[in-house]
Amino acid sequence: MTGLQPSNKPQLLAVVNANLGDYLPVEDSDSQCQAASLQILNTSTGGFSLGRLIDFSALHNGTQTKKIADFCLVTTQLKYVRNGIIRSQRYNRCKNKDDEGSVVDSVMFKEDGQIVYTLSKPALKCVFVKQ
Repeated sequence: MTGLQPSNKPQLLAVVNANLGDYLPVEDSDSQCQAASLQILNTSTGGFSLGRLIDFSALHNGTQTKKIADFCLVTTQLKYVRNGIIRSQRYNRCKNKDDEGSVVDSVMFKEDGQIVYTLSKPALKCVFVKQ
């Protein structure tokens, strides 16, 4: 994702608020992509979701590390860009070593009104258009 311009949380929230509503996946999206509503989840942190599966409810600045009991130590880094957000999560010191690794996902708001969601593991890409 080269060429992305840096941004911040208030600028992202302005973009999210400007695009609230119901969305449908376009035909070339992965089969797991379903109709979804873009909505604000938490007004104090500015969290948002796009349907049930795409959840950015814990927005923060920089990097956070949390221990999830009986699971892993999870380090989350958020990068705000001009038209979206990129979240990197690293799982280590896991109870089950198979759970260790990294996952990157992003939500990008396109100028044509589409929303693009990508996930690195499992590989997934959803493109949504507003109803």
